[in-house]
Amino acid sequence: MGIDENREALKKYRILISKISRLKNMILMCPENEKQYSNEIKDCIAARDNIEKAINKVDGGILTEILSLKYMCGKTLEEIALDICYSKRQTERLHLKALSSIKV
Repeated sequence: MGIDENREALKKYRILISKISRLKNMILMCPENEKQYSNEIKDCIAARDNIEKAINKVDGGILTEILSLKYMCGKTLEEIALDICYSKRQTERLHLKALSSIKV
């Protein structure tokens, strides 16, 4: 996979979190469909866990932290740069390096 494909795969993390929450609410609203919703929740959790594992396998250091903050926490690269005390440009370079090395 290339950088763009990896970026798109990682962006799904936040969508999966939202979908899990929505499906849990759907169970409360439509308990007759609980089995269907529960199966979808399990699939979303598995996909979310795969993304987390892929992020944690990158380097266990700064690259992992950048990917976690960006795709799991939803922070911008500017916010991440402040958090890790790097320049915005260096954070952008490291982000691209992390995207090129992740195996999603």
